[in-house]
Amino acid sequence: MIRILFFPIIFLISCCDCDTLHYPLCEGLSDNIEYNTETIDRKVLIIGIDGIRSDVIQDTISPFLHNLSINDNVYYTPSHQVEEYTYSGPNWSSILTGVHWIKHNVSDNAFSNTNYDEYPPFFDYIERVNEPINTASIVNWTPINNHILSDIVDYAPLEPLSDLDVFELTQNILLNNDPMSGDVIFLHFDELDGAGHSYGFSMYSDEYTSTLNVIDGYVGSLFSIIEEKRSNGEDWMVFIISDHGGDGTGHGDYNNPYINQTVFFAEHPNIQFLDNYISSMPDLAPTVLSFLGIYNEKFYCKTDGVSLIN
Repeated sequence: MIRILFFPIIFLISCCDCDTLHYPLCEGLSDNIEYNTETIDRKVLIIGIDGIRSDVIQDTISPFLHNLSINDNVYYTPSHQVEEYTYSGPNWSSILTGVHWIKHNVSDNAFSNTNYDEYPPFFDYIERVNEPINTASIVNWTPINNHILSDIVDYAPLEPLSDLDVFELTQNILLNNDPMSGDVIFLHFDELDGAGHSYGFSMYSDEYTSTLNVIDGYVGSLFSIIEEKRSNGEDWMVFIISDHGGDGTGHGDYNNPYINQTVFFAEHPNIQFLDNYISSMPDLAPTVLSFLGIYNEKFYCKTDGVSLIN
């Protein structure tokens, strides 16, 4: 396959008007993958942290995340909008596909009657690029791999993993290229959500805050590795994203501000992000594809998301 340069940005703007259209109006569009040869070698690390309440990100609890949230090179919102159905299944599906639940059809954690064939995860577009891009998904909550990503990405362990396992496996890929040299990596920490369900999603829950503190350390360590790779000439973007907040020991009420406000970070030293924009779950997918310079006409017609890259 011949490499094809990414369309000029003016074309992307003209296509963005399609974002709210439903799939039948996109049927005549091309499903070809086009990409920018100058950006396809970029790297991406996506850190998913299940169940963060944004008000708990404080210097005394999660110093790395707190400092990142006030960094000028970072897109950050403490009001990342969750799906109407606040289960993890719908929200991680929206994060990974770039469309709302009404399209991918996941409304709970059973993953019955999914519509991923019509609205595939963004990894599908990456894997269809005729370049050797190595992808990985390392998750604590196994339904993400079992139902969404295992048939798409190159490396997706299906066995149950602790958060420490997730951290160490990701660290091994980044430091030792074992079992692969990762180019686009998604990982998922779940023990914060477990602490919230057992002890309460609150800054006053010692179990919840101590779990976030441990995860904060994992994230900071991974970020340090990325910084070292940048110093060696690799071009990495880092995302940190959550699927919901929580109140008490649950996250069922969409209208509850403690549940419907969580976090989204996008970090790159040389990229300008949107200002004063409140993100929603589908925004990760178009931002990743935009950063890599991957373009698919049908995706940009069907997506409900917005690229955070200004």
